[in-house]
Amino acid sequence: MPSWTRGTTILLVAFLVAGFIAGIAVAAITPLTPSRTYATTLTNTQTTTVTKAYTTTLTQPSTVMRAHTTTLTLQSVVVTQTITTSVPHIPLTFEVKYSRQFEIRLVDGYKIVRDALNRTLILVPRGQQPPPGLNGVVVYTPVERVVLMSATQVALVERLREHAPWILDRVVGIMWGGQYEWYFEEVAERLSQGVIRDVGPDYSPNFEEIVTLRPDLVIIYTFPGSDLPTRLEELGIPYVVDNEYLETTSLGRFEWIKLIATFFNLDEEAYRIFSEVEGEVSRIVSDIKRAGLAQPVACWFMVYRGVVYVAGGQSFPANTLAMLGARYAFSDLESKGSVTINIEKLLSSCRDADVVVYPTSFISSVQDILSEAPELGEIKAFREGRVYAYAPTIFQLGYYDTEGWIRDLAIILYPNLYPGQTTTYFIRLGG
Repeated sequence: MPSWTRGTTILLVAFLVAGFIAGIAVAAITPLTPSRTYATTLTNTQTTTVTKAYTTTLTQPSTVMRAHTTTLTLQSVVVTQTITTSVPHIPLTFEVKYSRQFEIRLVDGYKIVRDALNRTLILVPRGQQPPPGLNGVVVYTPVERVVLMSATQVALVERLREHAPWILDRVVGIMWGGQYEWYFEEVAERLSQGVIRDVGPDYSPNFEEIVTLRPDLVIIYTFPGSDLPTRLEELGIPYVVDNEYLETTSLGRFEWIKLIATFFNLDEEAYRIFSEVEGEVSRIVSDIKRAGLAQPVACWFMVYRGVVYVAGGQSFPANTLAMLGARYAFSDLESKGSVTINIEKLLSSCRDADVVVYPTSFISSVQDILSEAPELGEIKAFREGRVYAYAPTIFQLGYYDTEGWIRDLAIILYPNLYPGQTTTYFIRLGG
């Protein structure tokens, strides 16, 4: 997923074969229990008895570090002071509801992260020593210097930035920084000024540059043939593996905001954001169910040099469509990624499709598709003008705005339910 915005033909084909067809889906929508705040009262009482009669006057309050009680037997005066502190509550389980690729636990007061490679990272507050008896990669938190690997990671940092404006100051490097067209203006500006350094592409980053940046943490994803984890280990640079693109539901993908946030001690902020997104997706699904509309048939595919690539029946796009009540034409293909089929199979499955999503931003019209495969003109969605491609912003802003991404697809599937509304991350193709 993070390499989707690359403009080269070779990388586009690799992306398709690997099955990184983008979409958004959700298997189940349930409310998230919000974090709570506990009030803690510290009381330590001492009693002193004075038997000799006397009178004393307190002219101003004094600073008392411990609560105490003083009794004067002559006047029977009791003075009690307590100190009350609010302690923010973070769930001990660090609930991960949809993602299958990571987890966060609290062990002996330390956060323990399992990343997408099943590695263990121990998060140690700055100024403290690592806990004895726990084995794993130590990362001191909150992290102060971070290198990111993908635009989707940047998108989650930008979403956290709504609650913690300082977080972007901690990002010192980005892979592909100079190759992407950035839709986050502050990121683009910092890259152009060298405040954030471009450390090269994911397949061949500049390790000397990364070492020079002295990162506390590098957030990476893995793909077949990548030696990045090995190289970072050789250099002694802590890293965490964020393979959100392997998740098959929309909330599973967006839930990685919790993993990124925990290294910045922004757990409560991440839980709040996630709860908001989850709630909005739930409302969209409920609106569709209440409307009781006919179930549209949808196809999600593209054709490149005569080869047809379709999203598998257990893939991210397929789960999206199922969650929104659509019938996916290739639900019988048991794959979580993309599958290659012939043009005959495509036509037999999609001939009556109400909607076609063509998952690329490199075309501008239906004719661009028909020039590759004229037979597709037989499909109902082509005849009725309901063919959609990706907008260029989809991989950055569409991930940042996951709930908007879902709403867009609902508009495409049920235009009568959303009269007059236009899409942001999909483009309706003209002739």
